[in-house]
Amino acid sequence: MTNYGLVIDQERCIGCHACAVTCKQENNVGLGQYWNRVLTEGGDKMDTPAGTYPENGEDGTLEMSYQPTACQHCENAPCVKVCPVNATYTREDGIVEIDYDKCIGCRYCMAACPYNARVFNWDEPQTVPEDGTGDVPARPQGVVEKCTFCSHRVEEGLDPACVVNCPADARIFGDLDNEESTVSKYIKKYQTTRLLEDRGTDPKTYYIRGEMSPGRPQTSDKMESELDDVSVWSEPKDNGPVEESGGSGGGGSHSSLSNDALPHVPAFEGGDD
Repeated sequence: MTNYGLVIDQERCIGCHACAVTCKQENNVGLGQYWNRVLTEGGDKMDTPAGTYPENGEDGTLEMSYQPTACQHCENAPCVKVCPVNATYTREDGIVEIDYDKCIGCRYCMAACPYNARVFNWDEPQTVPEDGTGDVPARPQGVVEKCTFCSHRVEEGLDPACVVNCPADARIFGDLDNEESTVSKYIKKYQTTRLLEDRGTDPKTYYIRGEMSPGRPQTSDKMESELDDVSVWSEPKDNGPVEESGGSGGGGSHSSLSNDALPHVPAFEGGDD
């Protein structure tokens, strides 16, 4: 059975907030609300480092990293347990969703969520552009909303918007129950952590720290399961990379780059612009 999850490589994340912006646009999220946030690990404010600047010929101690945070789509989701009307539920594919027609706005789920991943529509939501970009119906005033892993895209065989539009390929989406998926291979190969594991929520978002991974292996916006081969970067074919002879695959590696090609910039033999 499919069990969707997300891997975020914090060694690749550049803190550009593209995931947060594209999430708002794709999902018609109202002004002042965020389903997807990028927190700064460093100083007291966004994009400010901790430590000191180099002075008097001494080395500085400045450091800063980023913590992307959204709904963790927990296996043992406390929000599902506390909802008095069963508006929050877990789909068969593992995605935690909200039935907005059932939601009574009690906000028990917000109190139960240890990740502060939900927002409440105190007023009638306003969006720019007015209808968003993902054909997602606007939620009414008085309900709770959150990340859905872009389930409307997943049902069409497409990766979530934040995954596709990450310029650093730091986000990888896939089936955790499939041992051959890139998310499963990365979790096995790299050092990963999950947020607040001591709470017993069994979150399905994993964070890579330490060694940098090759990142998301496909240039297509299609999900990995919809492509024939996403083992290495190579010449584009049928909207997806194909394996190159002599390449070393392993967990969605980008290790075989031809003609100095860069990810998302395929190399071509020639031709005009």
